[in-house]
Amino acid sequence: MSLVSRGTDVAIIGGGVIGLSTALELARAGATCCVVAANHVGAASAAAAGLLAPAIGRLSPAVRPFFAGSLSLYDAFLGSLRELDPGLSVLRGLIEVVGETYEPRDASSPRLSAVDVARLEPSLSAPSGGFLHPDDGAIDNVRLVQALRRAVAMHPGIAFHEESAADAVQVTESQVIVTRADGSRLQASQVVIAAGAWSPAIRGLPRPLAVSPLKGQMLALDATNLEHPVMADDAYLVPRKGEIIVGATAEHAGFDTTTTEEAISGLVAAAVGICPSLASARILRTWAGIRPATPDMLPILGSDPDEARILYACGHSKNGILLAPATAKAIAALVQKKVPEWDLEPFSVARFAAR
Repeated sequence: MSLVSRGTDVAIIGGGVIGLSTALELARAGATCCVVAANHVGAASAAAAGLLAPAIGRLSPAVRPFFAGSLSLYDAFLGSLRELDPGLSVLRGLIEVVGETYEPRDASSPRLSAVDVARLEPSLSAPSGGFLHPDDGAIDNVRLVQALRRAVAMHPGIAFHEESAADAVQVTESQVIVTRADGSRLQASQVVIAAGAWSPAIRGLPRPLAVSPLKGQMLALDATNLEHPVMADDAYLVPRKGEIIVGATAEHAGFDTTTTEEAISGLVAAAVGICPSLASARILRTWAGIRPATPDMLPILGSDPDEARILYACGHSKNGILLAPATAKAIAALVQKKVPEWDLEPFSVARFAAR
């Protein structure tokens, strides 16, 4: 097939939360964009629980500003989508249930006694108390992705293609050509690789990408007895309208999206251990998602060291929903030849080549 007669400033390969957010950020800055999406079963954006929790996990000082910065952008990020979904909002105040010998990951978060936990969430079992992370929380990622897709579809500066997935990129002297699986081709001045766990399969990239699929099994329970997201060692619980999401396993199982009785039973047992009243809750549905994991569980962000017209926004592991606002702003800054607000060196693709 022939090339599209009129090229675009930026082609974004990936139609998940990262690709959509980046396209909107660029288009609002005046760039023309095309998004090349694919309907991959188990794609993380729609399969996740929507946790926004930079306080959970031992982030190094070098990367913590990016994670915290992205969370701080969330209200403005959602404000731009509120016309499309007025009820879309962050459920703030994550409770972390801990054991007796637990040391806090984030010293700024207040310690909760068992009485404190019971006051906030009477249904929880937390004999050793826990921590309250007031700014962390969760969002309904399914609604978020739907709102982003509508915003992209409505923006005159963005073309959205989902008939055929991107298969390869080719850098020429004056442009980058994206070839799709059906043989059609698109041309752009720059390309952003944001295809999640499927990013390494794109042919023609300057280097292999250290991104692999990490399977996570999850379930939804017919219960409404929690008001806060809850994190414990073996599971997390996220209340949504009319249900509670329970997750998640972490399995190196390729792109398999089947669920197993053993894994689901284990998640139910863990959920009941955190919240005993869930023992009588009915399982509404089960599913598995595919996270795009890197060896250090940090994203790959920034321009390719050998070909600046190719930019990476992939490998977000368990934090794609959280990091979407900051990723979009950082990539948009690079496309516009501006200095991003955050240091992206810890996220460079070259860190894996060095190993």
